[in-house]
Amino acid sequence: MKHLFGSTSLAVCMIDRSLGISKASEAAAALFDLPTLAGLQARDLIPEAEAVLREYFDLAGRGLPLPDSRFIADGRHYAVTFHAVTDPDSGAEALLAIAMDVSPNSRIEQALRTSRRRLLRASRRDHLTGLLNRKGFDMALHRELRRARRAASPLSLLVIDIDWFKSYNDSLGHQEGDRCLRLVAGALETCLRRASDHACRYGGEEFAIILPDTVATGAASVGAACLHALEALDIPHPTSPYGRLSASIGAASFDPGAVPVSAEALFATADAALYRAKQGGRNRCEPAAAPTQP
Repeated sequence: MKHLFGSTSLAVCMIDRSLGISKASEAAAALFDLPTLAGLQARDLIPEAEAVLREYFDLAGRGLPLPDSRFIADGRHYAVTFHAVTDPDSGAEALLAIAMDVSPNSRIEQALRTSRRRLLRASRRDHLTGLLNRKGFDMALHRELRRARRAASPLSLLVIDIDWFKSYNDSLGHQEGDRCLRLVAGALETCLRRASDHACRYGGEEFAIILPDTVATGAASVGAACLHALEALDIPHPTSPYGRLSASIGAASFDPGAVPVSAEALFATADAALYRAKQGGRNRCEPAAAPTQP
């Protein structure tokens, strides 16, 4: 074992039951920019080491395997393996700790985690409008409904469809249609009142707004705000009887005191209200009663 402590490249420490460092290699001392670690307490170098080492001595005493650990010194990351041994000089039970610098790997892991988070966020966004896409909508609605059940709080949903959008596209072209969708998305976002509200592009010319902690009257108010925001855009629509772009909106609300409802049932209720809005002449927000489980 002596060659371990004589190594200039291997960071090795022998730690006794009092958590004192009885032996350490030069490489181990260099980690902390000290001439030697012998005679020091492990907690003086790494304050959180005391609880970990006491746990490891307990595991070693019961003949159980010792898990690897990690610590940071001077901004660098180290992986440490532990081995229960008997100190050849004192004959006492001790822990042999061998540390390896894994900083490059840690940076790579962090970069990969960051990249995965960015890709995940991107996969939930609509590339044209920047709103949540269908996948993002489904995840957000299920999440908010679970939260509403736990907190016994209301939840409302608006389903929004641009009126006569196919004829708008056919008469003005898809490039103008895309510009219109971006403008509509921006207008809908201005109607969100809380950071927890979500505006989504459900697909094509259909949008949705998820409104946590919002009762039916609040949803109706947001729906009215959406209609006013679209009116303020004043986008000419050559084939609409209104002469400008408009939308139909269906609203539904989850009442925590009512029969439990699924995300699918909540959407179906809002969609049915949207259909009634279209049947009633469009350019309006149609409310719906709290849905029930089909």
